[in-house]
Amino acid sequence: MGEVFNKVGTTAVYEYDFGDGWMHHLELVDRSIHPTQEVLPLVISGENACPPEDCGGIHGYKELLEVLKNPKHPEYRETKVWVGSKFNPTNFGVDACNKELGKLNKYMKEYEEGF
Repeated sequence: MGEVFNKVGTTAVYEYDFGDGWMHHLELVDRSIHPTQEVLPLVISGENACPPEDCGGIHGYKELLEVLKNPKHPEYRETKVWVGSKFNPTNFGVDACNKELGKLNKYMKEYEEGF
């Protein structure tokens, strides 16, 4: 991360799931050399929920959202079961995202130590 995001304002595009082609736009908005209690890197904001795995890319996700808007749609029930009752497409969980980043830090330390 430090090699790519070496100064404030640095941006990058990250493609997740080459089959579906999800593009994430990242920007380094602050950098501190002071030790903190926070696990770094740290996400401070974002937009919308992560689309479900293998939903068919942006077009499949758009269709999924249309189905979820219409409880009378023939695929509504099946889709609701698939995505889960708590799925909210407009929700972005900063805490959940940072929890996942914390796992990444753990895995990276294990990798560097040779397991």
